[in-house]
Amino acid sequence: MMLSRPRDPDVDAAVRICFGHALLAQGQVHEGLRELERGGASPMLSSADQAATQAWAGFARFSLGDLGGALAAAEQARSVAASAGDHVTTSIAMATQARILESRGQLQDALQVIENAAQLADESPGGIGHRYPVQVSRGHILIELDRPGEARAALRAGMRISEELGVRWPLASYQVFLALLEFMTGQWDDAIAELEASIELAEETGETYSQVCAHGVLSLVSLHRNDLTQARQTADAAAKDLANWGSFSHSMAWAAWPRALIMEADGEPGEALATLADTWDRCLSSGIVLQYPAIGADLVRLALAAGDTGRARDTSAAVTQVASGSEVPWITGAALRCRGLVEDDAEILQAAADVYADGSRPLYLALACEDAGAAFARQGRRDRGRQLLDRAIGIYERLGAARDHARAAAVLRGTGQRLGQRGPRSRPQFGWPSLTPTEHIVADLVTEGLSNPQIGERLYISHRTVQTHLAHVFTKLDMSSRVQLAAEVTRRQARQAG
Repeated sequence: MMLSRPRDPDVDAAVRICFGHALLAQGQVHEGLRELERGGASPMLSSADQAATQAWAGFARFSLGDLGGALAAAEQARSVAASAGDHVTTSIAMATQARILESRGQLQDALQVIENAAQLADESPGGIGHRYPVQVSRGHILIELDRPGEARAALRAGMRISEELGVRWPLASYQVFLALLEFMTGQWDDAIAELEASIELAEETGETYSQVCAHGVLSLVSLHRNDLTQARQTADAAAKDLANWGSFSHSMAWAAWPRALIMEADGEPGEALATLADTWDRCLSSGIVLQYPAIGADLVRLALAAGDTGRARDTSAAVTQVASGSEVPWITGAALRCRGLVEDDAEILQAAADVYADGSRPLYLALACEDAGAAFARQGRRDRGRQLLDRAIGIYERLGAARDHARAAAVLRGTGQRLGQRGPRSRPQFGWPSLTPTEHIVADLVTEGLSNPQIGERLYISHRTVQTHLAHVFTKLDMSSRVQLAAEVTRRQARQAG
């Protein structure tokens, strides 16, 4: 192997640093960090090169949950890079600082740092500071702040800038976080299209860093839609992605969370609790507190079901602590939901639903409504319970969350009340009624003669996502060409006009 051969020290350092970058992109973060540190230790490197290597090492340490080590490396690298006018290293260091603050629950501070980083990148000569994708971090922080419109704009702008600069390696990550945004805001079909496009692109470029999240989100969607086979397959893929990282990853919740919920669905609540509790404890030891409100309610549920009230109360208290420094609806809602579950208090669970309603995460709102409705029903307050359960069921219908719909309907029936005549209005799998709203628009734009890049510009999505939508359209309509599709759309439009 090349690294084992005797070489000039200058060449050795450069090769190790380059190899370290490649390993990071492939998700092999432990190995990448090791090579970066070996290369960066060379006395032959200039101060600017040492700072750049240290910035990447800080990013790797953050990825492995070493927030303290990552922050020290990022701060030192940023100081040297600022003096040297190294815009790319400045972007790496500041983005790492922002993600550390985000992980610690300091979202407003994180946003300030990443906004400054984006501005500096904008002002750098030729936009060179954007050769590191600061808008990925900015978009993710805005997602966590429950500001979806700004997050979407940041991620799409970052993707456009990367394409203009010819920097392809972060494009899959941009699509993953766009998909995460669509998942959170309830646009699950669009999320699936973005995820499928990101996975294909990651295979093409070899950049797999964000694929733990991609497969984890796909697994959660499949689970909520009651496709347990697909949920297991994608959860396994997330676990395989995670295995490259070693013993710890800041993304590990995206592998553990769906896996735990699948275990619960398979009638293994003890294993589910152990899986989620292990992830919680690892986050606790590393200070990654922003995961608490994400997985806290499910951990509380599982702990209460197992009779572990101590774990449930400790979890609720930790989520409440995170929420105390935040005014973000989904975080405050998570704290109230955890507390309401622990205390079996319908009014607190109602308050959680009310807070979620001020945010942009319909699944979280529906789950809180279901919890509150069930609690009121247990108290014999059937009318209030019915209202909340109906609201939850309506949201599950819109999401296509068949598993959640069935569970909430069973709770309603258990109170002696009937669901009514509407039933779950799931979209058909084939034919024109099976197309999602975005797929209908793509089909119409194909008929207008637009290319995939032109459709992408019109819809503010990537041409790869357009291609994924189009592939879904062809499958659902049993077609194989744009000509067939355009002809059929034209015939349908003529019939409707007549």
